[in-house]
Amino acid sequence: MAAGQRGSRLSYLDIVYADLGIKAGDYAHQLVDYLVKSHLGGPSLDSNGNPSKTLLDVGAGKGAQAAVFSRYFKITTIDRHGDAKETFESLKIDANVVIAEIGEQPFPLNDGTFDVVFTKSVIEHVENWEHFLSEISRVLKPGGLAVIMTPNWKSQQPNFYDDPTHIRPYTLRTLDRVLRMTGFEEINITDFYQLPFTWRMPVLKFIPWLVRKLPNSLKWRDKNQRKHRLLVRFSKETMLLAIAKKQ
Repeated sequence: MAAGQRGSRLSYLDIVYADLGIKAGDYAHQLVDYLVKSHLGGPSLDSNGNPSKTLLDVGAGKGAQAAVFSRYFKITTIDRHGDAKETFESLKIDANVVIAEIGEQPFPLNDGTFDVVFTKSVIEHVENWEHFLSEISRVLKPGGLAVIMTPNWKSQQPNFYDDPTHIRPYTLRTLDRVLRMTGFEEINITDFYQLPFTWRMPVLKFIPWLVRKLPNSLKWRDKNQRKHRLLVRFSKETMLLAIAKKQ
């Protein structure tokens, strides 16, 4: 049985992330490299050239980002299924895969364990945000960083519930408030284009600003809206990228 496949049914992960996209130059590589360089202080290696800091990927799915993060951190993932294990084994990555209901139960992880907790496109699937963020804070070391990415309701409102597993949308103000309410500080949240050229050369952000004025129908190549035009869709649909520090 393929990872993420339950009997004869395909999971959300199987449908949306059929191609992991973790080859050099793919989106996961570019995103992780950008986050490490621009927000996480660059690589931190020990005297043997191995990662010296720890990162937890919450809701890691098949482990695409976590696999790339393993170049920079000692990796643990946590999700309700262990789909990331197959990815790590195929790539010969040494990582700890924890299976748990992240939205409902305490993470089965010790307090103050991780230097960084990363979570992408997960918090919007969680009903109890206070539990979710409190658990992230609990497992972070003092001074550790939480990196949280979620769809920006301001730009994704027309299509947010196209994903039937979405529960709670976030605006910049909402995300800032829930992070402050769970004790995080030094919170920085940006409206984030999922277009790597805008990270390398921020001056080019005028391109998606112009493209987003096009009709929404141009986001898609087919009438069933399964094949997107990357530039048009991700000019219109932005993410929120939050970096927050544990006290």
